Amino acid sequence: MAREVTIVDAGLGNLASVERALVQVGAAVRVSGDPDKVATARMVVFPGQGAFGAATQSIVDGALGAALRMVIERGDPFLGICLGMQMLFDDSDENGGQEGLHILPGHCRKFPTGLIEDAEPGAANPVEPIRAVEPKTAKSSREEMADTIAHSLETETERGGTTAFAAGGDEPSEEAPPLQNGPANEVPLVVPEIPPAIEPPIGGLQAPLLDAAQMLATAPAVAAEPLPFEVPSDEPLRRRVKVPHVGWNSVEPTGEHYYFVHSYYVEPARPEDIMWMATYGGVRFPAAVRHQNVLGCQFHPEKSQRSGLKFLRAFLLGGWG
Repeated sequence: MAREVTIVDAGLGNLASVERALVQVGAAVRVSGDPDKVATARMVVFPGQGAFGAATQSIVDGALGAALRMVIERGDPFLGICLGMQMLFDDSDENGGQEGLHILPGHCRKFPTGLIEDAEPGAANPVEPIRAVEPKTAKSSREEMADTIAHSLETETERGGTTAFAAGGDEPSEEAPPLQNGPANEVPLVVPEIPPAIEPPIGGLQAPLLDAAQMLATAPAVAAEPLPFEVPSDEPLRRRVKVPHVGWNSVEPTGEHYYFVHSYYVEPARPEDIMWMATYGGVRFPAAVRHQNVLGCQFHPEKSQRSGLKFLRAFLLGGWG
């Protein structure tokens, strides 16, 4: 028989993907934001995404927060995901400081900006400047094939310079007939008179005016400067750390990769509450926490493919991932 899991609809989003993942690992899912139904649930998942603010404060101070505390105090399995895990702690630095549910002692901190870290193994600076792509001079095979097909469709008269209509068709040709030799058809050739070149004074001397072709021929050649590039060195390549932390990251000690999306991380007051760790930008932070019947993960198991489903399956069966 499938175990029934209640997903808390606290208006923090991220419900549909969590529901699909739990169904995939064999749970019978119920989604509810009713404090009475949450308080009587035998297994609760509290997902969340976004930030601490007015919405989270209303949960903490309202009936839904009281229902979550009731489930945990009763000893039923409870899982908080991402913001849902952060809200289990005392408070967060976000938005000038916000209260949490005070279920686990600790605080929520923001990743510092301007951090620099080593790049991935094997990454290196370019060894030569980046050059522009050479212009295409030859036709591609597709263009050559199109020309061949067009040539094969032409008639003999079209190749000879006369259209099919001019060779005896129904419509006259648009080409003008050739001029016939004779006095009646002779047209006098009028050659326009070219005015003499103007010689403006340059420095007191008379110099001829150069045309465009002469100016181009006499212009000094300007050597193209190569694009800037970094000179390779023996120093390890480093990069600026982006905040928020978005993407896959390895988790210790499992060695598996999970998907993270967050700008804040938790600092538990009790080291024994930390289950798994991860590192980002040189900052080591808890990827998962646990205390008695309470489990929390900073990553998104519903977006972490096989590793995430394995984690949810372990929670469903009463394990810890």
